[in-house]
Amino acid sequence: MIPFDAIRNPHLEKAAAELYSDELPYHNFSHVLATLAAGAVLVDRCNKAGIPIDAEAVYYALLFHDAGYHENHRSRGFDSKEEYSAHLAAQCLQAEAISEDTIRKVTAAILSTKRDAEYSSNEEKAVRAADLAGLASEYEIFRAAVEKLRQEEEIVTGRKVAWDEWKTSVKETIRFYLGQEIRFTQSEAFADDPANFHAKAAQNLSRLLGED
Repeated sequence: MIPFDAIRNPHLEKAAAELYSDELPYHNFSHVLATLAAGAVLVDRCNKAGIPIDAEAVYYALLFHDAGYHENHRSRGFDSKEEYSAHLAAQCLQAEAISEDTIRKVTAAILSTKRDAEYSSNEEKAVRAADLAGLASEYEIFRAAVEKLRQEEEIVTGRKVAWDEWKTSVKETIRFYLGQEIRFTQSEAFADDPANFHAKAAQNLSRLLGED
């Protein structure tokens, strides 16, 4: 099995970075780098547990999973940001002569990051889990991300979002995700400890809701 870090491609990462905007406080390339770090941990744990996973597909999907987030996807004929990101990923990977089989896995994994998406393959589960890893980060990091997302919502909608309103939205979103459990196939082992993840995320949410 190939170690995650061994497949990282500085050239491709530079190309991917150009598809993100620093004007967005959260969904920028720094978020991608954070998900890559989480993805590396997940792939490593799958490898150690003997759980089959395509590390390349996970890497490429995380690299492009929010590509073009700052653009108007509907004006380009796509129903969701995830579909547009998957389209951009396919274009870039085809230019790099990546196999069509890998590209199919990548696009499916990107689509699996949509809130109400279905996810079945280990690659889809790893990408979805890596994208959500920040929910269980240290509180200071979690709290900063919540504020960046609020700022981003104001940029996108063009209206001010009251803190209490935003906390309610965050509560609903996190409770939705905490209602899910991402188990990797062909093993009773988890690529990450779901109980630990849920406990940390719930603790972060509780602390956030307790703030004025």
